[in-house]
Amino acid sequence: MKTNIILIIAFIFSANVIMSQSIDHIEGGQYLKTVEYNLLMSGVKEEYDMYNLKHKSFIDRLFFGTKNSFVEFLFVDSGEGSNEATAFRIIKSQQDDSYKIEIMHFQNIHKLYDIRDLLLEKTTPLKIPYWISATFSFEIRDRIEEHNKQIAILKNRDDLYEPYRPEPKEFQLSKEFAKKTHRKTVTLIDNFKGKGIPPMIFDGNNVTFRCISEDELWTLSIHCPQRRALQLSELFQQIIADGFDNKMDESKYLKLLDEIDL
Repeated sequence: MKTNIILIIAFIFSANVIMSQSIDHIEGGQYLKTVEYNLLMSGVKEEYDMYNLKHKSFIDRLFFGTKNSFVEFLFVDSGEGSNEATAFRIIKSQQDDSYKIEIMHFQNIHKLYDIRDLLLEKTTPLKIPYWISATFSFEIRDRIEEHNKQIAILKNRDDLYEPYRPEPKEFQLSKEFAKKTHRKTVTLIDNFKGKGIPPMIFDGNNVTFRCISEDELWTLSIHCPQRRALQLSELFQQIIADGFDNKMDESKYLKLLDEIDL
């Protein structure tokens, strides 16, 4: 009886350790984790849904458009590194519950930043102090208000970003692989914790993990990821590289996903 009680206590303790295991971020850079609503407004058809883009940067929108996908991953290296940005998104079809992956890369990071600055210039509203605008005529104030309204609409239109988007390469995915990739991404974001004080890092790469979880949009952006976040980032980069080499191998990725202890 005493032995059984000890075993039960040991099991409960070990299960609690496993369930509360944190994905520590130590010695890496700054990070931002957000959980928010995925949709701001539902359309009559899926293509008319209005997605929450509040925390999606110009570079995010350049790769992923103005819809939120089942899983999104973005890796942006520095000019001193590979000087490239790579990304994939897994898209779930609501009609037949099928999945596909789109992989993309941009091989000149400085050109990418030039595009970002151009898009910022095109979508920056006019901000005029009230004490100055009060001296304007009603006509000028109305024109400024209309300009800012059109800017806000333009910022959320995909045709602003589409001309600069790299041509994606598409592959069909099995449901098993798509869902396991999604589960790993959800677990990473859910358990991710930063510890200590981040060091001052002026270079290095940035990664973003993003996924839809029920009615929410989960995002984790990290400067210089460490440990298990780094493991998952490197696996996702390998998937992108293999895709461009026409060497996609789901069985290999499923095994590697299992080996990352999240």
